Amino acid sequence: MNGKTCFLSNFAPLLQSFIEEKNSLGYKYESECNRLRHFDLYCLETSRPAVLDKSLVDSYLTPDANRSAKTTLNIIGLLRQFAFYLQRNGHEAYVYPTELFPKEEHLYTPYIFTRDEITALLEVAEKISPNRNFPTRHIVLPMLFRTLYCCGLRISEALDLTIDDIDFENGILALKNTKDYRDRLVPLSSDLQQRYRVYSQQLHTGNTGDSYFFQSDYGKQYSRAAVATNFRNLLWKCGISYGGRKKGPHLHDLRHTFSIHCLQRAMARGRDLKEFLPILSAYLGHKTLQGTQTYLHLTAELYPDILSRLEGHCSDIIPKAGDTNE
Repeated sequence: MNGKTCFLSNFAPLLQSFIEEKNSLGYKYESECNRLRHFDLYCLETSRPAVLDKSLVDSYLTPDANRSAKTTLNIIGLLRQFAFYLQRNGHEAYVYPTELFPKEEHLYTPYIFTRDEITALLEVAEKISPNRNFPTRHIVLPMLFRTLYCCGLRISEALDLTIDDIDFENGILALKNTKDYRDRLVPLSSDLQQRYRVYSQQLHTGNTGDSYFFQSDYGKQYSRAAVATNFRNLLWKCGISYGGRKKGPHLHDLRHTFSIHCLQRAMARGRDLKEFLPILSAYLGHKTLQGTQTYLHLTAELYPDILSRLEGHCSDIIPKAGDTNE
């Protein structure tokens, strides 16, 4: 339960009980809490009664130039969940109709690094200079970037890792409560396993098991913004152009690249793709194959051989693009 949640509008008790219900069902609802606080503040400032009617929803969703279509969809989805909760508990509530959903923008195409670019990125990362203001950065960041590519992790999954989440003897990462609230085990290669042991000896001698593995110089979790800034510096040093927020390359493209390189390697080895694709999907932590097919369709123009072979051999298990929102 999120005991720190604090709502101030007339909706406060209803919002609080809604969050508590979600928590009781196993949902963290942390980012959703932040969105609901914004909605709560809007209701407070506009002196709205605790009635979720069409007028309130429409006014709150008034187009904002700084709000993307994806963000708007997330807000609508959250308000629909709140409306369903209210209706279940005897309150009248307006449920925003699905036919009015804004079309999500697909402006960003993932950047797939070549193997030479990945090699260059990791080599340049290893040469990050020691800095007296950031005495461990040159140790932490190279291992973090190597992990993102070699294990295909989401940045949040890597940053959440603690010492206790790592089996150094067997080379296993235990990822807990990740996206879709799923746990999974990720194996390390023998090379990466050895690097983890050396890294831990350098950085974590005397630290407790709940210490973050990729710990910042302040003894806390590394911020995603700081990692992204350093990643862009690496791109510049490698001569890889950064096109901005909507063009990338982004940190998450290391995960995209891992996925595509795995598929290429599997095809080169003559693997049965019907067997391999579900394995890759489970490894990536996708709830269904729909999440994995997103990578395939987004990279079809760069690697048409992958998509054509997958459609030829796995058309019965890969949904069409647009059938998923993962």
